[in-house]
Amino acid sequence: MKRPRKKTEYAASNWTTEQDCYLIEHSSMSIEDLIVELPYSEDEIMARKEVLGLVRRARQMRKGA
Repeated sequence: MKRPRKKTEYAASNWTTEQDCYLIEHSSMSIEDLIVELPYSEDEIMARKEVLGLVRRARQMRKGA
């Protein structure tokens, strides 16, 4: 018998859709440049990249290269 999948719960975010889009589109920018462009700290940006799956994607892209 299959076990039902646990639903992923996301914490409420104060990031706007536009900020998420910017982060996705510019995920290869250095963290210093992102801090200048976005009103968040390094820790907040890194946490958001993790939530959006950008950290995992970057790792996968490095393995394939």
